[in-house]
Amino acid sequence: MRLSAEEITHVDLRDAFRSRFGNPYGVVHRGDLHGVFLRACQNHDLIELRVSSEVLDYDQDGSSVTVRLASGDNVTGSLLIGADGLWSNIRKRVAADGPPRVSGHTTYRSVIPTEEMPEDLRWNAATLWAGPKCHIVHYPLSGWKVFNLVVTYHNDAPEPVAGKPVSDEEVMTGFQHLHDRAKDIIRHGRNWRLWVLCDRDPMERWIDGRVALLGDAAHPMLQYFAQGACMALEDAVCLSHMLGAYPDDHASALDRYRLQRFPRTARVQLLSRAIGEHIYHPAGEHARIRNAIMSAKTSEDYYGDLAWLYGGTGLAG
Repeated sequence: MRLSAEEITHVDLRDAFRSRFGNPYGVVHRGDLHGVFLRACQNHDLIELRVSSEVLDYDQDGSSVTVRLASGDNVTGSLLIGADGLWSNIRKRVAADGPPRVSGHTTYRSVIPTEEMPEDLRWNAATLWAGPKCHIVHYPLSGWKVFNLVVTYHNDAPEPVAGKPVSDEEVMTGFQHLHDRAKDIIRHGRNWRLWVLCDRDPMERWIDGRVALLGDAAHPMLQYFAQGACMALEDAVCLSHMLGAYPDDHASALDRYRLQRFPRTARVQLLSRAIGEHIYHPAGEHARIRNAIMSAKTSEDYYGDLAWLYGGTGLAG
């Protein structure tokens, strides 16, 4: 199959988007965002930062919860928030639902200095190239210093892998059938690393007494909605609101947090899978149907489709 590199659709993310949703559409380098949080924690008198402090397990009673660290140390507090990611040790106790689901999709990531990005593709846009069982995403970061490049190949990878260095040749294996213009983007990548994508089915067991899950520990999702970090941030804001609303009743605060967040995060989990199947990776008639549907939509149509996501945070007040 020879792919065309033609545009299917575009969504205007300028003034009309900002007017509709009250904020701009933005992308940020994860390291830059983490730096903001790190500095806020360092400057807060009530926060103690520890490194190399993996939580292995916990015990709790009616007034406190104590965690056991990999170092052998114990730490005691009023609550434990398990924000320890896809392979959460806290989730093992709270939910006991086994390992994550391996999607079979392998993602390769690189960062390209802007001057090495093909000049005609240095777009101020989050750009998706969709092809049979594969896709490419790129966008500028860090004040136009670099372009983030993420390419994904549905190669039925059977085992989870995270951050493994791979050669340029291995990355290109799944993209030989693409249009030359798209392949040229991949050839500019350097120092590639791969991840085999995993997620979980939605699950409501986020709470165990004084313990609650947050972010990927609670609702890991595929990347296709670009919402994993966003949902974790929303979780944190919601949890802070609930603890503020119920300062003397932690059980009610945690339960309200779960009740508010579960429907929204479950929807994103399931739609992320559907987007991968029906938008990012179709071929043949499936792809032609996608093209017809998406090309017929206006930017305002897309705003309406996304109002449930960008128009709120899942916080009921």
